[in-house]
Amino acid sequence: MNQNFLFLPQKKILGNQMIMILLLITFIYSNCDAQFWDEVSNPKIDLNLTHPPELGLKINKIAFGPATGNCADQIVSALISDFTNNKIDVIDREHLSSLLAEHNFTLSGYVDQSSAATIGKILGPSALVFVKIQRCATQQDKLHNQEKQHDSKTNQDYYVTAYFSRTKVFLKASIQTVDLATGRIFSAQTLDYSPEQSNKSYNTYPEFPSEFDIQDVAFRMFVTDVHRMFLPWTEMTQLYYFDDKIGGLKQAFAALKAGDLDQAFDLSQQNLETCKKTEGIKDKVLAHANYNMGMSYMIRNDYDKAIEYFRESARLRPGDIVNKAISDCSRAKELMIAMQKIDERASFEANKNQAEVEQKAKEETASTLTNANIIELTQKKFPNSLIIKKIKNSKCKFDTSTDALIVLTNAGVNEDVISLMIETNK
Repeated sequence: MNQNFLFLPQKKILGNQMIMILLLITFIYSNCDAQFWDEVSNPKIDLNLTHPPELGLKINKIAFGPATGNCADQIVSALISDFTNNKIDVIDREHLSSLLAEHNFTLSGYVDQSSAATIGKILGPSALVFVKIQRCATQQDKLHNQEKQHDSKTNQDYYVTAYFSRTKVFLKASIQTVDLATGRIFSAQTLDYSPEQSNKSYNTYPEFPSEFDIQDVAFRMFVTDVHRMFLPWTEMTQLYYFDDKIGGLKQAFAALKAGDLDQAFDLSQQNLETCKKTEGIKDKVLAHANYNMGMSYMIRNDYDKAIEYFRESARLRPGDIVNKAISDCSRAKELMIAMQKIDERASFEANKNQAEVEQKAKEETASTLTNANIIELTQKKFPNSLIIKKIKNSKCKFDTSTDALIVLTNAGVNEDVISLMIETNK
């Protein structure tokens, strides 16, 4: 009797555990199944995430210092082409040399902060780039191995010799950047690539792939990475967009597909309001309507509002689709903030440089001798010899027109002084 009493509750407990396990499995399966159908029955759209320049600079002008090493000229030419295609003004090297020569400055492969400031005053806000090629070489190899084949007629396996001709390019280069707007010198970054291609034959060794084609691949890889250092670049991500018939979501997707973003946004708002007011609406449809509203805000780069709707969607119907949308939206917001900081810093530096230019112009104007200064010195009884010495040792901007000469004479300015003013003004 005692044994039965003890046994029955255990049996009941085991039965309850099995029920809980079955319910849990059913819940997990239903969620996975729902997630699966959401993935296979709804379209994806492409969105671009814009990354800021990796160096954190915002530039519109670049100058290249001396480039060294094998392939250097080809690589610099490829970089110049990429920069000019992206509306960056590139100072050609001959013009750069002549500009620096005018100021008695010779550019070497090394620039310190003092010389960077000097070059910055000559060229204005820009970046100075040095490219050094450490290795640019091609290697060609002939290889072979045994490959397993199957004869369907005899149902037997057999082996054949496969011959490969491989071309491999090695490119290793360093790039150093100097921000001439601030004098900041970035540490040299080394980039290393080794793309390869092979031709295959079962008879004999085939021809080698073109070394020039593989070299172009390596050059493009280098240019792409340097592009990301100096310019914003985009990364494509794909996110789902729900097109349920219920709630009108399908019409919003049709507008989006047609490129009418404003109509897609308006329809998404209407769909969500309709779903909220519809009695007995399923959580699935309401979650999808909130999700699409989040997508509409994300497309408009209003990431805070987008995340708000994504989270409401996740509350109603959690899953990988909405989790990825939240993750990508958060990353897009971080990238936008980083780009805004670069813009703000660039604006600050531009205003600072403009203020320095204006101050310098004021100082030059204040220190420049004019007709009024000469008349003032004469009326204050300065000796003519001192006035002449002052003219010879100062920056001057005189008016030597007939009317101005008459004014100078009537003011008592000495004839020798007036003659020197005319001579200086030529």
